[in-house]
Amino acid sequence: MAASSDYALLHLKSLFSTVQSLDLSRLLLSTLAISVILPLCRFVHRDYYAFIALGPGGTPSNFFGYLRISYLRLFTLKDPFTPPPPTQTDRPIKGLLVTLPKRPQPRPSVAGIAPHRQTSQKPPAYLYQLLRIALYELVSANSKLLRSGNSCFEKHGLALFLCLCPQCPDVECHTELLHAGPTHMNATCKDTGEICHLHPSDSSMHLTLHPADAALVISQGWGERHPLAGCLVFPYGQRLLPEGFVMVYAPQDESQICVLQDIVRAAGWWVGGVRLVSDFTSQGVSTRPHDR
Repeated sequence: MAASSDYALLHLKSLFSTVQSLDLSRLLLSTLAISVILPLCRFVHRDYYAFIALGPGGTPSNFFGYLRISYLRLFTLKDPFTPPPPTQTDRPIKGLLVTLPKRPQPRPSVAGIAPHRQTSQKPPAYLYQLLRIALYELVSANSKLLRSGNSCFEKHGLALFLCLCPQCPDVECHTELLHAGPTHMNATCKDTGEICHLHPSDSSMHLTLHPADAALVISQGWGERHPLAGCLVFPYGQRLLPEGFVMVYAPQDESQICVLQDIVRAAGWWVGGVRLVSDFTSQGVSTRPHDR
């Protein structure tokens, strides 16, 4: 009888120890979950609303768009200020720009992927309107080569496109100005010939440049590469953006609009191998003579 009582007592002690161990494990797991999940939730909350605050772009402004951008962060450039590497197959062989003045302001703060926006040094509304006018005047001065429309990359916003004869059937083609071939010399978004697009929220632009021109724009402080420029993205197995896809910062005064227009002309040189004319002249900017 005594042996039976001792056995029952030992069993109860063992059961109590097991319950205590389980309670301690649950407590540790609960504490660990709270210490990890709560900060993660706070980070996602702040990060999501920072994504929404950038405004509309090429990605839907909702949680599914946020998840897509969060995934694309895995493939971004380590340094957006490193220019794209030149290759032996670059055509035109040289860039258009020879010199650019140094941008007097420090680089602005930039955030995001899609949208990718400037978050400081946002100019007043009149400078944005003047930049729009300058882009439309570039189209007017090159009406046989350029057209305006909504951006292929962003799905909205003013963009300039290089025409090909089949795409502009109402235009008399100047074949001596267009390179030979059924596509643009350097394809951009679905080979639409998009040269640049303008962001209404911050007055910055995205455009595609020759590696040498991109290097000059970056070194002189006028812009930086897009975080996904030239990056291979799984599972697409391809580059979502060209190597020379660059953000050009918003103008800080009227004189800078002329410089930005010259950079847009360099983008036209790279995308189509054509020299765009302009009614504006920029101090400190020089381009190559009529050679390729």
